Parts: sequence; C-alpha cells; structure tokens
Amino acid sequence: MALTVAQDSGMLYHIYMSRELFIIIFDKNNLSSELTEIYLKELGYVKEIKTFSNYIEGYEVVNRSKPDIVIVDITENKEFGLEVCSKLSKQKIPVIVTSMDTSTTIIIKTLRAGASEFLAKPVLKNELFAAIEKFLQSPKDEQNEDSKIISVFSGKGGSGKTTIAVNLALELAKQTDKKVALVDMNFCMGEAATFLNSNIPFNFSNILENIDNIDKDTMPKMFEKYRDNELYLISESFQGESLSSITFNRISRFFKYIKEIFSYIIVDLPTAADEKVFKTLQQSDYILYVSAVNYNALKNTKNCIDLLLNKGITKDKIKILLNRYIENDELSCEELERELGLEIYKKIPNNYFTVMSAINKGISIPEENINSNVAESFRELAIMLSDSIMEINIKDMRGIYEYQSAD
Repeated sequence: MALTVAQDSGMLYHIYMSRELFIIIFDKNNLSSELTEIYLKELGYVKEIKTFSNYIEGYEVVNRSKPDIVIVDITENKEFGLEVCSKLSKQKIPVIVTSMDTSTTIIIKTLRAGASEFLAKPVLKNELFAAIEKFLQSPKDEQNEDSKIISVFSGKGGSGKTTIAVNLALELAKQTDKKVALVDMNFCMGEAATFLNSNIPFNFSNILENIDNIDKDTMPKMFEKYRDNELYLISESFQGESLSSITFNRISRFFKYIKEIFSYIIVDLPTAADEKVFKTLQQSDYILYVSAVNYNALKNTKNCIDLLLNKGITKDKIKILLNRYIENDELSCEELERELGLEIYKKIPNNYFTVMSAINKGISIPEENINSNVAESFRELAIMLSDSIMEINIKDMRGIYEYQSAD
C-alpha cells in the first residue's frame, strides 16, 4: 500500500536511510522539473538530482553514471520520449514517465516501452513518492548489457559489405566508447584488415583450431587494436591454409568467449553461404543485408531473404541496407519494400570518390572526409544500432559526436 502524504518523507527516510538514490529528470518544462526536484529533495535518501531539458545530453549522462531512477516527461514529444523510455528500460533502469496526456492509448504505449510507472501531470507529491516506494520495495536487477552480434551479409559479390562492416565497426567504437570486435569470416579472401591497413598478429583459422587451449584472458591479445580506438580486428591472412578443421562448434565457442569481452561484434560474412554462415546468421542479433537498387539485385535479395526465413531466421532480425544509393534509381524504396515485405533500414549514399580514396589509403571513410554524406550515413547507422545513443534527431548530432582523426 502506498504511503500517504502525511507519512511520506519522514517514514521513507527512516526505512531507506541506508540507501542513497541518484535520480535524473528529463523535462523540457522548467517549472514542472523544478517542482519535481523540490518534491524529491524532501526525501532524505535522495543523494543527487540532475535535470535535463536536452534529452540526448541527458541520455549520455545516464549511460555514464547509471542512476537509480529516471523520470521522463513525454508531454512535448511523445514518440521521442517513449524511445528514451524504451532504451532505458533495456538497460534495466527504472523509468517513471510523466505526461499531460493521460489517454488510454498513451498509457499503453508507455507500458509497452518498458516504463515502471506512469504519472499524470501536474505530478502530485504523494503519487511520486508512492512510485518511488514501489521501486524501493522491489529487488534491483543487475544492470548488465548483453553483447550484440551484428552480421553483415549479402547474396551478391561486390555489394560493398566489407566497406560497411569496417566503417560501421569503427563508428560504433567511436560513438559508444565501448569495445567493438570486427570479425572477418571471409577465410579465403578476407579484406577487412587491408581496409584499415592493419597487420593481424594471429590468423583467425589458427585461433579456431586452438580454441580449446586459449583462455579468456589471452583472447583479447589475439586481436589487432586499431590505433587509439576501442576497435579490435581479427581476420585471415592470404596463406591458403586448409580450413577443414574449422567447424561451427569452434566458431560458436569463439563467439561465446568474445561476447564476454566486447559490447558489439561486427561479423563480415562471406557471400557463399554454407552451414557455418547460416548458423552464424541464426545466432546474430541483427543481420544487415546489403543490396543495390536494381531489378537483378532485388531478385537476388528476395531469394536470399526467403532462404533466411526458411532457415528459421525471423524478419525482425533482418535489416535491409541499400548501398551506393542514388535518388531516382531504377526502383523506388516503396517498390523494394513491397516486393521484399521488409522496410528499408538504411540507405548508404553513392560517393565513389570518397569511398575509393579511403580504401586505397587504408583508412576509414570518416577519416578520409568527415563531412561527406557517406561518412554521415555511417555515423547514423552506428547510432541506429547502438544501445547507448539516441536513434532520433540524428541530423542534429554531428556536433556532439565529432570525429577525432588520427595523427
């Protein structure tokens, strides 16, 4: 039973005086946020309160500091606020949502987004205290983020999937400041290392052959770290070694090890799909399927997606990327979506000179030209796939996440 206003702060402080809370408020209305702060300060066990009218800035602070509770107002921008709520709940951070809109529809959307509580505005003190009490009486879950495997795949050679895998991996490392692994599974013709002008200390096939003798502490040392970024690369050299001993069981054990080390694992898969490829796709969290915008590519893409679905891979895992996209191409996005039965996830613009210049120099596309449309596109793609950065208002974020070129 919730405490009444007469009981509120004194009793709660007595019960929870051994626990000090850190609470963050997202609210664009200064008056309502100030009122909420006044209420919270009456609770003797609230150690720190931070308020943000800029939700993107506030979200980054949440990721760094991991508060006990976040209060999110969705009055002015419901969809954006609910996206914030959804991402916070995935990190197991309790969220109290406030809104002037108290319709059944918005309350249902709030609960589906993972909110712990919904409070109508103007927020009443006793209702706010009751919501916090409910949180305090519940056991706190561990806040562990699961590692994600993101496979880049195409049924057609020359699609540019390695370019996408390499630049996406580096941008994820830059944008999230978390450890990212780039795994090149093109055993015979892997090129990821050359795209970043990197010398791989250990062949991927050799690691897999000796997987039983490699402990978890040794595994990170077998990756090549890219400059001063949190990107780590594993690939195969062009030695033409026998790959008969490389089984999916060994690959699976490899992924199990590195999931404990890396927050994101980007896998550049070969075009020729064998059992190892299909099983890797099956255990991936996302599959970025790279396609072009023409009738031949559409037919190939549709056949491959049908095959993936027949292999038990669900549609929600498959994200269609249109590479080298040009407006007014042979097919419209609407035609493609209608034929494939899937939405286009992201369009990577055609910028031949910037891309080829980066490849020839062995550097990433943003390092070649940070202001190019294709560099911007990779930043956006990293943001869309990450858990730590907002997916909305991407166009406004270039100034926040400025790329630091290596010397």
